[in-house]
Amino acid sequence: MKLMGKTAVAVAAVGLAAGSVIGAATANAAGLHGAIAFSAEDWSYSTSIDAFSRDEALDEAIAACSLDGASDCVVLVDWSDGCGALVYSDDAVGTGAGPDRSTALAYAYASLAQYHPPAMLANVGSADKSGAEISEVLCTANVY
Repeated sequence: MKLMGKTAVAVAAVGLAAGSVIGAATANAAGLHGAIAFSAEDWSYSTSIDAFSRDEALDEAIAACSLDGASDCVVLVDWSDGCGALVYSDDAVGTGAGPDRSTALAYAYASLAQYHPPAMLANVGSADKSGAEISEVLCTANVY
């Protein structure tokens, strides 16, 4: 999937920080896993959902991201038994994970706000003025 806009140097830092702090899960823990991979080169992303292991989710997301020839795909966020979100502005992306959709989105907006400060407005109900757009929110099948 393609996102509109220009890539930012901060994209990898945002995603890696969010993925390692917010979405990290114990490798191969029981449950369902998801991941979002991103290519700054192509400004595109891919997802994996309901994988039976963290490694499987990571591998699926990277493989899908690379299908169109992107060579720089990295997993920005992964999660277990919960939800993951990808939000973007014209020049950056943010990701987050949590036990439900709203928590995942809140973390994604906070992640994006590090590089696009108006994105924080989305957390207080002013999404239209934030310049941030939701690209994807995914939840594993065992989240209600």
